[in-house]
Amino acid sequence: MAKEIERLGIPVAMISAIYDLALTTGANRVIRGARIEHICGDPELGPEKDFAFGMEIVGTALEAIRTAVAGPTLFEPGKSSPSREAVHAS
Repeated sequence: MAKEIERLGIPVAMISAIYDLALTTGANRVIRGARIEHICGDPELGPEKDFAFGMEIVGTALEAIRTAVAGPTLFEPGKSSPSREAVHAS
């Protein structure tokens, strides 16, 4: 679905704990999520740290939307630039 929305000219940021799968399917902006059961947080951190961690992930997604990319790119929360571009089959 992300690829179809991107084709309309709307940038999409996909948050995923299984980021390699998202990259190989061709999603242009993939943000590394925490865990499958808690994509944007970690309840083991406690309420305040969990909230801050989730905000960091969402902030990374918003930054990814503002970033021009040439193809599938992984964005890591807490880092200022994309960590790598992926090669995909499509």
